[in-house]
Amino acid sequence: MQINSTPRFHYRLGLNQPIGSPTAKRLAEMAEAIGQETDGAFRLNVFPESRLGPDPKMLADLRQGALEFFVAGATLGGLAPTSSLPLLPFAFTDSTAVFAALDGALGDRIRGELAQNGVHAFRHYLQNGFHHLTTGTRPIQTAADLAGIKIRSPGGDIARDFFATFGAEAGYIPFNQMYDALKERHFDGQSDPLGVVLSLKLYEVQTHLSLTRHWWSGFTLLANAEAWAALPVEIQRVVERNAEKFALLQRHDTEAINAAGAEELACRGMTVNTADTDSFRAALGPFYVRWREKAGTAAWKLLETYAGEIAG
Repeated sequence: MQINSTPRFHYRLGLNQPIGSPTAKRLAEMAEAIGQETDGAFRLNVFPESRLGPDPKMLADLRQGALEFFVAGATLGGLAPTSSLPLLPFAFTDSTAVFAALDGALGDRIRGELAQNGVHAFRHYLQNGFHHLTTGTRPIQTAADLAGIKIRSPGGDIARDFFATFGAEAGYIPFNQMYDALKERHFDGQSDPLGVVLSLKLYEVQTHLSLTRHWWSGFTLLANAEAWAALPVEIQRVVERNAEKFALLQRHDTEAINAAGAEELACRGMTVNTADTDSFRAALGPFYVRWREKAGTAAWKLLETYAGEIAG
């Protein structure tokens, strides 16, 4: 390829993560590597911190072709119903099993559903991690402590159904507005991995950290299908190679931060407790029945191939 002072292709990538997070850092490095390896023919500008709008807007813009690349969290259930399944409470016990599923056959099914809706999904997911609960009111020792609590949670029907099972109310607000919403007590608490609690400094506006590992979540790197198809094959290969490389690096970075998160948050003043997760699982039988019916037998069996048998 010839060196280009003006790129042949100039695309944007939107995401909600903080600029100092492993996700934003690794994606910026990915974009730089792609630019260098294509000799400037392809330029990808990364916009973190919801600078291009909240997730629902970025997803809508991606589908309409107004945005070329987007990193999605738990916002794809309407386009790809199978994408909700890895978020099932207590389905997975470790990230290795999750990524085996998502890099493999379960992910293939999700990618196929997205392709039918004009969205190209890259194979290697990014790590967010296992969720825990923070609260500003009382610690969550058992499932009964969730009654009457208002929780900021990633959007999606599974989250709403899960918290409703325990008498809590799940609400959504854009990621970059969460700190202020918790500070102003619009929510009593929130659900996220420990790295998110650290990166958003939620320890400043939340008192308690209750360790639950109640579900896993990650990020999917997406491209508008037409914008992706417009790229020459040699550029697509460069993008795919770097998307894989930096996804694996981001996974490692985030896993390390999450692993050390509880100790770090305790040092920053949070009161940390380990919740009785058996009390959660004991009440989830009807929940699992509902979601197995929604998913269908084939998708549920595919999930259990990686996660093991899910009670209910």
